[in-house]
Amino acid sequence: MKILSCLALTFGITLFITASSFGEEIPGKMFLTRGYALVMALGKNADLKIEALNPAMAETDAAASRYIYNPVLTTKMSTGGRTATFPSRMTTNAAGSVGLSQALPTGGTLSATTDTYYSKDPEYFSATGWTSNAAVTLSQPLLKKLGPEATDRGITVADNNLKESRERFRFTAIDTAYTTVTTYNNLYTLRQLLDSHNTALKETQDLRDKLLKKRRSGPTAQQKIEIANAEFSIAQRIKDIIDADRRVRDQEANLRYLIGMEEKTQLIPIDPPSKDEPKDSEEQSVKKALELRSDIKQLRIALQSSQLQERVTRNLALPDLTLSASAGFIGSGPTAGTSYQQLGNRKETAWSTEILFSMPLGNTAASNDYRKSRIRNEQVQLQMNTLAWKIRNDVEADQRALISARLQLSSTQKSLEFAEERHKEYLKNNLAGTATIQDVINANNDFTTARAAQLDALEAFSNGVQKLWRDTGELLERHNLKLSEVAIK
Repeated sequence: MKILSCLALTFGITLFITASSFGEEIPGKMFLTRGYALVMALGKNADLKIEALNPAMAETDAAASRYIYNPVLTTKMSTGGRTATFPSRMTTNAAGSVGLSQALPTGGTLSATTDTYYSKDPEYFSATGWTSNAAVTLSQPLLKKLGPEATDRGITVADNNLKESRERFRFTAIDTAYTTVTTYNNLYTLRQLLDSHNTALKETQDLRDKLLKKRRSGPTAQQKIEIANAEFSIAQRIKDIIDADRRVRDQEANLRYLIGMEEKTQLIPIDPPSKDEPKDSEEQSVKKALELRSDIKQLRIALQSSQLQERVTRNLALPDLTLSASAGFIGSGPTAGTSYQQLGNRKETAWSTEILFSMPLGNTAASNDYRKSRIRNEQVQLQMNTLAWKIRNDVEADQRALISARLQLSSTQKSLEFAEERHKEYLKNNLAGTATIQDVINANNDFTTARAAQLDALEAFSNGVQKLWRDTGELLERHNLKLSEVAIK
């Protein structure tokens, strides 16, 4: 087993991939395994790269939402203030302050400030000098905006948005992988059909050439009919080859886009559609789907966010009751240094407490925000229930489709065996002269049709298994692919 570890995204999502083998590229052609096609799709698909930018942007939003806990530094300074009073009195003042505040998870704010104030009054000498103070202040809401949920609402919602974005990316990656596998299988089938048409053409041409060699100076009426039948069949087979070749080229273009290959390289799938059988029962598959599906995970995360919004908006509808407490020291003197020295001696203290109560009469906006959040919460819950119902229906339908596909595969395999044996017998009889070219052509047509039916049944069965794994959310793991989020360095 070879291990490929490649950075599928440059912004925090690493793709670790295990594949049994990889493609072999030669000029103009690429013999491609299914595992390597998936590696290329998840690493280079253009649509997946676009979707991968959303988790990167959501991650920056989540990091930015934590700004509320960044300490805030404030400074203020005023100088040269003068106040003139009657008749000729003039007072002078100046002030400066420095403060640092920090938000708390409880919803409050803790701040530390120091202020210095200068005042000069010519008439009263005692009113001239410097006053300094240092204080710590706590402002704490007691009803509205109380607690970590209300404080961290923006952070929690941003984190949930990041989780949702990653699940959307995973959903897109699974869908891309499913489309890649089914496109790969179809290209393999189309190439096999093209080979069958080429083989049928060569066989008919060989029969015609042998008949032309056998005829003598003038062909008999029967030989003319035989030659005409062969020529008609050759023309039909050439048309079939042209149509089959066009379908191959169209599907090659589709697969090249899925795996992010811009060069017009001829892609030759070498792995037939898988016959792997799902081992889980219907109930086990449903249980896995409800646990692993990215879309229902997104709704679970959305439900968490809506429940949080409901609780917070209910809190925001409460009256605003805030407790503010402050304590500190005061110093004064003829100079700024003296005032700070006195401040350091802590001889003068000051403290205060304050309670502020306010409530908008009617409180219309807050109460309606709460009602809206309750409705939104109910809506998300209904969406989850509906999606769970749909998931169960999808998985049950996948299981029923697999039963039918399994029977079709068995039936078409037997038909192919009989058609092949019948074709061989007609070839032998033609050599013995007991079967006409038309008999061989008809048998060959039936064999080609049976081969096409068997290939279609095999592709349908394989794609049905892939669809089941996609609908249960385990497709990547079934192909040894794993998406793992890592921190941005």
